[in-house]
Formats: sequence, structure tokens, C-alpha cells
Amino acid sequence: MKKALLAAVASLVLPAAVQAQSMFTPGPSNPGFYVGIEGGGNWLLNSSNYNMDIGYAAGGVMGYDFVGPRLELEGVFRSNNGRGTANFGNVFSNVSGRIEQLSVMANLLYDFMPGAIITPYVGAGAGIAFANASINGCSLCSTQFAYQGIVGLGWNVDQNIRVNLDGRYYGTTSPGTYQNNNITGMLSLTYKFGQPAMAAAPAPAAAAIAPP
Repeated sequence: MKKALLAAVASLVLPAAVQAQSMFTPGPSNPGFYVGIEGGGNWLLNSSNYNMDIGYAAGGVMGYDFVGPRLELEGVFRSNNGRGTANFGNVFSNVSGRIEQLSVMANLLYDFMPGAIITPYVGAGAGIAFANASINGCSLCSTQFAYQGIVGLGWNVDQNIRVNLDGRYYGTTSPGTYQNNNITGMLSLTYKFGQPAMAAAPAPAAAAIAPP
């Protein structure tokens, strides 16, 4: 009875394990340029008496996949509403408003097991950001150095279409009355141009010549 039960469990578990393993098995992948769109939620961490609500992030990327390493240029707009304290002539008042920022980043990423159905990846980026100086200040008027770290998973729908889900720490040098530290959850869709190389067809065998 025990042997029959173990055999039944193995017959269910082993195919699932093999299928899960095959999802992470490297497969064929072609290098090439890609473009994409992305969006998600942005958490601007509270600082300097600012209490920020969950906001959003949206943008686009274009890059080149070397099959493993990837290099891309990314533009992202982030926006968060919140409340804080502002100084009006040495008089502090409670205010509400919005902090917006637009960043242009150069990212270097690395895909583990490229070509697999599920591809883990890590990355880092640096660039420039235009941000609000305060919660009720001028819009995108403070120019800052920006940086980020990225950890995610990619789903290769096929050799051209890919869906990515990642988490990021994104920050800048201080734009004004707050410390700009963000956690961003991003979902993206990319399309890689070009088709995978096709294997050359074997030359036809010479026809046998019948003897006269």
C-alpha cells in the first residue's frame, strides 16, 4: 500500500518538477535592439516630516540585448501625493501637495539563464533626474544625480516578446526639503527586433544513377 502511494505521489510530483526545471533551462536567444513600455507603483519613503502616499511610475525603455548582458536607456516619470510641514517666513504650516520627478537613466543589466522561459536578472543604473524641490514647490525645477538598483524576473513569451516584473531602489541627491528615496515595483513589456537565425537546410543527397 505504501509503495503504491509513493508511486502515485511520484507520478504527480516528478512531471511538475521536470516542467518547473525546464522553465529555467537556457534556450536559444538572439541578440538585438528592443523597445518597451513600463509602469507600476512608487513608494516615496517618508522623510523630513513628509508623509507620502503610494504613487505611480510610468515610462519607456530602449536597449540592446547581448544575450546575457543588456544595456538600455530609460525614461521614467514618478508622482506621489502627500502631506508635510512647510516654512513660510519662520512660520511652519501643514501643507499637502505632490512631488513629481522625471529621470533619464542608463541601465546595465544581466540576465541569468538567457533564453529560458523564466529569466532572473539584476541591474544598476545612473543618470539625471528633474524633481520638485519641495512638496509645494516648483515643478521639476531641481536637477539631481539619480541612481538605482534592480532585481527582477523576465518571462520570455517568445524570442521577441518579453514581460518583466522587478523591484527597484531608486534615489537621487537631495533635491530640497526632503531625502529622495524610493521603492518602485515595475511591470514592463518589451519587443526585440529581428528574427532568430535559421539553421541552414541540409544539401539534398545526389540521386543514384541506375546502371544501364
